[in-house]
Amino acid sequence: QHYYITNNLSEEMPEGADYKKLGTHESWDDTDRKITQMGYMGWRPRFLECLNKPAVFTSIFAVGNFFMVMSYGILSMIIPTLESVFNLNSKQTGVILMANDISGTVAALFIANYCSARKTRWIGIGMIVVVIATILPASVTLFAEYPLPRNRTEVSFNQTIRSDVESYGVCNESRSEYGIDESEGYAIRNHQYYWIFVFGALLQGFGAAPPGIAGSTYMDEIFTQKQFGVAISLLYVVSFIGYPISMLAGSVFLQYYVTFDPPEGVTFESKEWVGAWWMGMFFPAIAVFVLSFFVLLYPRQMPAAKKVLKDKVRRGITTVLEKKEELGRSLKEITLDMIPAFKRVFKNKALNCLIIGDVFLFLQIGAYSFYPKIYALIFRLDSKSVGSILGISNIIGFAVGLIAGGLLMRWRDWHPKTLQLLYSILTAAAVPFSLGMLLYCPVNTYAGVDLPYSEILNSSQLSHPSLTGECNADCACTTAFYQPVCDGNVTFFSPCHAGCMDVELVDGQVTAYTNCTCTGTGTARAGDCGGTCPSTVWISLAITTVGTAITFVG
Repeated sequence: QHYYITNNLSEEMPEGADYKKLGTHESWDDTDRKITQMGYMGWRPRFLECLNKPAVFTSIFAVGNFFMVMSYGILSMIIPTLESVFNLNSKQTGVILMANDISGTVAALFIANYCSARKTRWIGIGMIVVVIATILPASVTLFAEYPLPRNRTEVSFNQTIRSDVESYGVCNESRSEYGIDESEGYAIRNHQYYWIFVFGALLQGFGAAPPGIAGSTYMDEIFTQKQFGVAISLLYVVSFIGYPISMLAGSVFLQYYVTFDPPEGVTFESKEWVGAWWMGMFFPAIAVFVLSFFVLLYPRQMPAAKKVLKDKVRRGITTVLEKKEELGRSLKEITLDMIPAFKRVFKNKALNCLIIGDVFLFLQIGAYSFYPKIYALIFRLDSKSVGSILGISNIIGFAVGLIAGGLLMRWRDWHPKTLQLLYSILTAAAVPFSLGMLLYCPVNTYAGVDLPYSEILNSSQLSHPSLTGECNADCACTTAFYQPVCDGNVTFFSPCHAGCMDVELVDGQVTAYTNCTCTGTGTARAGDCGGTCPSTVWISLAITTVGTAITFVG
């Protein structure tokens, strides 16, 4: 562990060194190469040395981070699918998203102390743990049940039919005699897999901690001070772009049926459609698995670190003795030093203020995870559209902000006080741009929620807001699927809740629902009453994108 330091900063030989075996200074360099060469254990081929460069390592590590962020970010796109398929509510999906951060925080407290000597090994193992944590919940798709289309009456074109079963989501009075439909119970049975998602998220947090901590410190050892600012910015740019790219990828994957073989009669527009949610987790995990082996090839000390270490010693940032102690500490010594190390951190007032500020700043990360779901609801967008527009918006914001921040650091040597002031100004300047989320399309009036059925039908009978009213009480409607219909003014949860008995088809497509007992007109059309508002969507995105860019400059 000491050969590298002593060979470059001192002519002293390590205690216990075999002088006869080392012999000349060339032999000493051969020993040094064993520590700085790439490879596994005793296998250290020369041809790998073309990869043993800071830029190559950073590229591999950045791409690995990109796919790790992508495997986590895909959750935000598939939340609505998971909620419907596994009978989850927003609170439970929030626990899945939060579990990753909780375990990562706990792991970081220990990883920061134990990974000092073998950083690349910790990084590689952490990436493999992330792979396992991602594949585990994705494999649930092999055992989960998915909705099957209810029996549909074969009809000829351009005719109105009476449904004998609830095949198009209409009212089926006879269904109340049989209780819950078999096709609706699949989500309740799938709920048993909820804890696999929670465990996978916890494991992913533990695995992501070593790359996040050891990766940046390893890069600090192989880049000079000016180079490090640009290198770490590029790392963050590539890594963070994984999040918006996951949205774009999710919008594509969800267009494929979960088993690639949809049941007959089920299309992307069908309420029984389940997108291939697992693909966004599986493919990034495979990429991380491959890249982890490249990371494990790197030595504990890269040759380029020699110049950087000499410069740090010259500027008084570290000493030879401190570096030798860092590399040579035993597990017991590291454990005993943890409490004094934490005490030193807590006594650093400036650092603690930065940490507390980041806690409040990154509270918005929780909102980021639900952005696709929120945008889909307030702007009435489908999964394909919401993934595309949010993905492009965030790519621009993340990339512009992080690159600008890196260039700003390289522009000049900033005084710490000036950086603190600049960081505070940028953080405050980004706050007003969060108001872009207050924009939304005109709000619908929902039957049974905003308006009782008695008011819709101008009935004198008093009733309180409820999805079930006297007009649909015998329909035994389900809330397993949200299939809104509109009577011209009011949106109903489904054709069943609107009390519709018949469905009108043209060229095999539903054009209208008729004989509706809960609507004021007796008819309804598919979809809610509100339309899309594209101009408002783009205004909202433009405002939040500028805010994101300013935030990531800081």
